[in-house]
Amino acid sequence: MRCEKAKAPSKVILLGEHGAVYGHPAVAIPLREPSAEASVCWTGDGQPYRIELPDLNAAWAYGDAQMPPEIVPFVKIIDLARERHGKSIVTTGWTLKVSSAIPTGCGLGSSAAVSAAALKAVFRYFGIHVKAQTLSELVFETEKLHHGTPSGIDNTVIAMGVPILFRKGRGAECLDAPEEPLFLVIGYTGIRHSTRAVIAEVARARAAEPAKYDALFAEIGALALKGADALPRGHAGELGELMNKTQELLRQVGVSCPELEALVTAARGAGALGAKLTGAGRGGCMVAVTDGTDSAEAVRAAVAAAGSKLTVVTGIPGRLRE
Repeated sequence: MRCEKAKAPSKVILLGEHGAVYGHPAVAIPLREPSAEASVCWTGDGQPYRIELPDLNAAWAYGDAQMPPEIVPFVKIIDLARERHGKSIVTTGWTLKVSSAIPTGCGLGSSAAVSAAALKAVFRYFGIHVKAQTLSELVFETEKLHHGTPSGIDNTVIAMGVPILFRKGRGAECLDAPEEPLFLVIGYTGIRHSTRAVIAEVARARAAEPAKYDALFAEIGALALKGADALPRGHAGELGELMNKTQELLRQVGVSCPELEALVTAARGAGALGAKLTGAGRGGCMVAVTDGTDSAEAVRAAVAAAGSKLTVVTGIPGRLRE
């Protein structure tokens, strides 16, 4: 039986969240793990195509009247793909199956990752080559379903697969890999959040106090620009300092919470060079930067002991040398 498979990375925002929604820069990186996977397999039965989401125990066949809400984004991306390549993508004889190890609602880009993996598998199955920018644009359309007014970071960094400096409305600048490897620790509070809801709450607060919030967002963006310079140079200490400063600003925005603060405090206490929330906040994940494998393991242990429900040591490989 013919099958085509594809994976998509998760992502973490190192610097710039919330400011990015209002046009300020942000730095984001893809993470190989956790990741999302998708496969498209030939069924040979001539029946309408089928979508299966085993993680959510949801399935749907093209033409069925009842569509589970979890299926809607995948139908949308297939419809968008068919609009561009309608003659190539038939509606019978295949099944799309999507699964993910990325926790949802925690700031790691789970919705963009599953959409990207699904699209890549569909395009591979039908022999269609698409550029990363096209993939990003298609995934962005499904992100609107999940998040209302997404910044565009998740779809961009996940589709591009490299660190980026992102500005809403101005696209993304791909950043060089660091001169030396960077070691990161991700900690998960176990609290799922709705990015759409958090962004809306921050928007209401900004409407009430525009000068205060615009100043905070501008400072968050300025720190992100400095981070875009420090990242390719592999300056973990400088990145850590920028992350700590950003965390303080995000507290003032009102998107941290006690559980995140506990993980941040534990990471710093165990030797992390910097730690902050990542993503929308109000739960979700924390990211910490360390200066090596041993320190990363010490931070991982401390963050796990502080209550992290999922703790991952990851990072960015150093630049290849001739």
